[in-house]
Amino acid sequence: MRWIMRSLVVMVVCCAAAVAVAGSRSDEKAAVATLEGFFAAFSVEHYPNPDIHQWITEDFLIFEMGEAFDWPRFEAFLENAGYADWISTDWQFSDIRVNVTSDAAHISYVNEGVFVYPDPENTEQWLRESNRWLESVYLIRDGDSFRIQFLQSDNVTRELTVLPANES
Repeated sequence: MRWIMRSLVVMVVCCAAAVAVAGSRSDEKAAVATLEGFFAAFSVEHYPNPDIHQWITEDFLIFEMGEAFDWPRFEAFLENAGYADWISTDWQFSDIRVNVTSDAAHISYVNEGVFVYPDPENTEQWLRESNRWLESVYLIRDGDSFRIQFLQSDNVTRELTVLPANES
């Protein structure tokens, strides 16, 4: 009888652990989907995008280039940089590490971004800017999904290439 009780207890514990792992993986996927959704909404191909707010919290902060920006201030920065006139933006994530709790998630990752935009000093050419950032985001749970509350971005490499204005 004790053997049967022990076996049942072990089965219940194993099932509970399996459900917890499956839920954790589901939460990790939801957190990464939020990160990817944010960058897709933020891309120049969709700029300006009112849907950006479905990916970020009202108190969203981004630390970029040694400065802290809330979303309205970051949008103003982008506008001053001529972001709406850029040709393309592309981000690729690697080395993704996700940690999820009941209320939040943290993701650290490497972001490799390539931007093509008009050269502000020569209208006959474009610039291709290749960057590598080490980034992390803190996300707050919002029902079954997440929203980004904080993004920390450290640029570790940057390379500019001049292109003729008809080539990207």
